[in-house]
Amino acid sequence: GCYRVDGSNPEFAAALSKALRSGVNVIDTSTNYMDGESERLVGSVMGKLVRQKEIGRDEVIVVSKIGYVQGQNLKQAEAREQAGRPYPDMVKYGEGIWHCIHPEFLADQLDASLDRLGLRTLDVCLLHNPEYFLSEAVHGGRANLAEQRAEFYRRLEQAFLYFESQISAGRIRWYGVSSNTVTGDPTNADSTSLSDMLEAAGGAARAQGLPQHHFAVLQCPMNLFEADAWTRRNAEGQHLLELAQRAHVAVLLNRPLNAMPMPGTAVLRLADVSLEGEAVNIDEALRMVDSLEEEYRAQVAPKIPNSNEGTKPVDFFRWAFELARIRPHIQGLEHWEQIEHQMIAPQVNQVLQAIPRLLSGSSAEQWDTWRERYVPHLLTLLRGLQHEAAA
Repeated sequence: GCYRVDGSNPEFAAALSKALRSGVNVIDTSTNYMDGESERLVGSVMGKLVRQKEIGRDEVIVVSKIGYVQGQNLKQAEAREQAGRPYPDMVKYGEGIWHCIHPEFLADQLDASLDRLGLRTLDVCLLHNPEYFLSEAVHGGRANLAEQRAEFYRRLEQAFLYFESQISAGRIRWYGVSSNTVTGDPTNADSTSLSDMLEAAGGAARAQGLPQHHFAVLQCPMNLFEADAWTRRNAEGQHLLELAQRAHVAVLLNRPLNAMPMPGTAVLRLADVSLEGEAVNIDEALRMVDSLEEEYRAQVAPKIPNSNEGTKPVDFFRWAFELARIRPHIQGLEHWEQIEHQMIAPQVNQVLQAIPRLLSGSSAEQWDTWRERYVPHLLTLLRGLQHEAAA
């Protein structure tokens, strides 16, 4: 599992290398894990071991997932909208969390995924939590559940049709779905159904003139608290694992050491959390970051050219306000790491890389001086919030 690994820490590469050398032969990553950097790490490590003939490419099954529109993907989607070329069927679930399984988006994401992984063919490509469409429909007040479900499975069949075409092109071998709601109560508005997924896959295969679909993998939660995959039975008396076995669908588990005992509840960790580092006076750290950000807005931001597109330079650094706002709502370490890796890190890194290209002379020197003072204080604040979340 490569949820929170990238090239920033040598231990990540060492752990993945050891796993592959020791016979681990399934790698599970996603296009949005660490804003694509997880896939890049997988490609780097696996490519090195293959070149050194320590493993064979055909000995490893690489699974990746497509669906989330966050980080760089979100900026690209916003840019397309501004240019009048939006991705069709975009689901805008919340601020900074968009989702899309339309073939146009899948095509761009598969190109980027194969490039980062350094692969000609992805073994398994999964739609990543497509139930966001159903959740957003409920939040948006679209009450006709039957119509929403019909549209949901139409979109799935459209995505599967694209996957079937890419199997014919040799770019993927198998496909499937990663869903957190496929094991839940089927009366829930956002619940998904493996039977209906397989029916959609069959429709996609027939549309391609194929005798058999290539839907082969389902990923779902299972842990000590979430046992519905083998305890909840459908109208035919089957539980999910029986249905998957009869349909020759492989099952991958997520959340083995985390659990959500009830829908909408905080994540319960089933593993001990180590409190790394020392506690930080977060209120003092917030004051320091806020003071430096005020200085940036007054002295540095006015000197940065404004393209009038996207975020204005004066708003590049408002982390003291934002982190103070979300601090009371952090549910634990898992939640904090999602926020840090999917929201904070991509935005901060992008701005830190962009500003030096926009400044020169004394303005560039002023920026460098401010940045060298600011970054350590921001990192201290982030470490403090991580420690607090772990505690």
